[in-house]
Amino acid sequence: MLSSTSALDDLRKFYPGSANGVSVVRFATEPAARLLAANALNVVNQYDLPQRFFYLPNQFWRHKNHQIVINALGLLKQRGIDAVVVASGSTYDPREPSYFESTMRQVQVRGLDSSFRHLGLIPLEHVYALLRTSMALINPSRCEGWSTTVEEAKSFGVPMILSDLDVHREQTGGVERYFSADDAQALADQMLAVAEETQTIIVRDLQPDVDRRTRKFVADFVLLVQSTLRGEAS
Repeated sequence: MLSSTSALDDLRKFYPGSANGVSVVRFATEPAARLLAANALNVVNQYDLPQRFFYLPNQFWRHKNHQIVINALGLLKQRGIDAVVVASGSTYDPREPSYFESTMRQVQVRGLDSSFRHLGLIPLEHVYALLRTSMALINPSRCEGWSTTVEEAKSFGVPMILSDLDVHREQTGGVERYFSADDAQALADQMLAVAEETQTIIVRDLQPDVDRRTRKFVADFVLLVQSTLRGEAS
């Protein structure tokens, strides 16, 4: 079972002789009501954040590509533009234990302390609060599956600025903003465009189509399991 057509294309490319049955089941998310109970504006204030910020909720691993966001913030600063990216998530990677610390030292040296704010691991209800109030979700990753953060942004109608991966375009229908994972200037331009379009803080609610999308995911998964048990999966 694969989560995207992009993953299916990779499977066919790298394992052309695979004879097992393969199905694509794209998951969807609907946050539990208890995770949306916190007052979103109070959460923003709790972390002493500005009202206008971008949100990057990814683990701090090298392929998640936080570096290009830092570079984009540096470019914006050179142009006299103050932008804030709020990041959250695990800061530990056993493959590179010192990666987070070395990156944050770079942030400090470049004078971007107030522009790149990393909160570490925070409660899930706070993640949703920050997502709902952000100007846009940023996902700069160099490789992804069917991204949970993108799916959550879709659930609330949050604008997105995404690395130009096939799976990102597939997941968002090609209607969001995209940039090359190596092009900090393109990311800076997209951030500026979003900032210019966003004047005041917005607390977004769940979109009307969330229930339909999650029901389809469940139905597709159940159908796959049933067909597999009957020996019909292909």
